[in-house]
Amino acid sequence: MQTIHELKSRQQLAERLGLLTPATPRLWGTMQPAEMLWHLRSQLELALGLQPLKTDVKSMLRLPPLRWLAIRVMPWPKGSPTAPEMHVRKANPIVQEFGVERELLLRRLEEVAEAKSLGPHPLFGPLSTRLWGFLVWKHFDHHLRQFTV
Repeated sequence: MQTIHELKSRQQLAERLGLLTPATPRLWGTMQPAEMLWHLRSQLELALGLQPLKTDVKSMLRLPPLRWLAIRVMPWPKGSPTAPEMHVRKANPIVQEFGVERELLLRRLEEVAEAKSLGPHPLFGPLSTRLWGFLVWKHFDHHLRQFTV
């Protein structure tokens, strides 16, 4: 499985993000491309502690074997629920212009890849930077597939 801690994997994500346009059609869901970029960035800002974590779901997915399976093995279903602070409709953020959102996202991606420690995840709880690397890559891939890139 790929991780954002590998330069080649980050470059591939950046290339795929470069193929995305404001008019790229989605295969499922309701987000527009710029909203999806904000959504991905919000996850990174939660990890970096730049956005407060308000959601703290106590679930079986916090157990190391189940967490590992969810992050590393199992595919994510389309329309999976997300924490309210990462949900563009519930958080009601100011979504920047598409190009600005993409640049902000790429900057945050590099910051997370270089971070020595990261905060907890709303669903999975405390994660090592290694697991965060797999999770972020999988999250990006999930949404890039949503938008056919």
